[in-house]
Amino acid sequence: MATKEHDNDVRLILTGIKLVSFEVDDYCISSGQPYSGVSVTSDDTIQIKAGRHGTSGVAEWFKNNSSGGVVIACDSDDKYPSKLNFAVFGTLTFQLTGKTYVVKKMLLAQGHNARDRNNWWTGGPEMQGGSVDPFIGAAIATTHDKSGNIPLGKIAFTADIFDCNKFNLMIIAL
Repeated sequence: MATKEHDNDVRLILTGIKLVSFEVDDYCISSGQPYSGVSVTSDDTIQIKAGRHGTSGVAEWFKNNSSGGVVIACDSDDKYPSKLNFAVFGTLTFQLTGKTYVVKKMLLAQGHNARDRNNWWTGGPEMQGGSVDPFIGAAIATTHDKSGNIPLGKIAFTADIFDCNKFNLMIIAL
């Protein structure tokens, strides 16, 4: 098993978005693999510095932490992953049109799909499912103000079936 640390990038695409931070509350990584944390590296990119070795233990941790909520995956039609390289659980903060929004209890994870590509998963225990035409399979999160206490609206995360490194974001109500 290789123990090399990689710069694992996932993009959150929405015109005008500026990612501020992803604060990790907890994480899980396959045994023996390195992990150095999470950072925002551009307006739309989150980077997780970690090794890549998929295990069922990380997938089970992800499933348990999403309990009661919805998850979606890029470049996959599986309901849940069977193996993941790593997973993080925390709070996403972003700015849009000069206002700060917070998504609490969010999961991000990387696995490996049937097409031999590393693919990303997101969701959370408080995310709801939905279909947003023309997309199917949205994970919808409530956004809060920068204090994290006052609900501001909803944002949908949708996955591109052919792109394994990004989620498209759609404003449902702000």
